[in-house]
Amino acid sequence: MRGGNTIRPKGTKNPSSKRDGSPTRGLHRLVLGYDAAHPFSTIPLSDRGSVQALLRALLDPLEPFFSPLKARIRCPGATAVRFDQTASEVEGICRPLWGLACLLAGGGSYRGTQWWIDGIRAGTDPDGKEYWGYPRDNDQRMVEMCPLGFALAVAPEIWEGLSDKERGNVEGWLGNSINEKK
Repeated sequence: MRGGNTIRPKGTKNPSSKRDGSPTRGLHRLVLGYDAAHPFSTIPLSDRGSVQALLRALLDPLEPFFSPLKARIRCPGATAVRFDQTASEVEGICRPLWGLACLLAGGGSYRGTQWWIDGIRAGTDPDGKEYWGYPRDNDQRMVEMCPLGFALAVAPEIWEGLSDKERGNVEGWLGNSINEKK
């Protein structure tokens, strides 16, 4: 990482000024292959509403990468993971739950909340096309239980969005998976 606190892809130039030509003076942007700064880097964080806007700006770009039943997120490009593709895609849907759950628990709302509810429903259905599968020993899926469990604990609308049968599937996936594994 060079050029202050700006994080950017290898081989890109360090932006030394804003678009209007004035110096950046402490303005730090995350540049990930965008022609301009990613929308979340332009949100000044000053209060709860601005943090909620930041979370929405982080979640919105995931929409086109959901699988048809919403149980997985597969972002384009290669991953550097050392586990199977399904586990990588389960990571894709579960990791953003840390932010979504906090957003909802803090009184915020998100237009895509139903995507995650649908994804949890489909991913934990052992008879479904997009079932996440039960973890094996040392399986990445066990790591993804943390954000899922956290989301269920702090954001009741996620749990309430599931039927009794679907709740049983979630309980089965979580319960079967973690207690006997390494």
